Amino acid sequence: MNLHVNEIKLVDDSVHVFTEEEQLAVTPAGQLLTDSDHFQFVYLLDDGDVYHHLRFVEETWRMMNEYKEKKWYLYGTIELEYFSEEFTMLLDNIEGNHNYGKPFVERVEEVFEL
Repeated sequence: MNLHVNEIKLVDDSVHVFTEEEQLAVTPAGQLLTDSDHFQFVYLLDDGDVYHHLRFVEETWRMMNEYKEKKWYLYGTIELEYFSEEFTMLLDNIEGNHNYGKPFVERVEEVFEL
């Protein structure tokens, strides 16, 4: 299932992420990927049977960049483990790497000032 981030709030020096969909009982998988065709970053969540995709659309990227060093929580309660580390590694991998598609790479490099 895809979960679409529709709100990001800074609360007591941590980032709280909320979705359009109803809250699910999930655990963080600790992995961040891209959907370069749709200009999205995707954090994996596990419900024990399947993975769910927490999708960060392009409109959220500036906040992701601004808060990338903070702790991230889904619904304010589920820590998105390794979010900052995965995000930093992913940005390092995307920079100049047109395997992600030139338009996606150029937009990521612009927004995240790579």
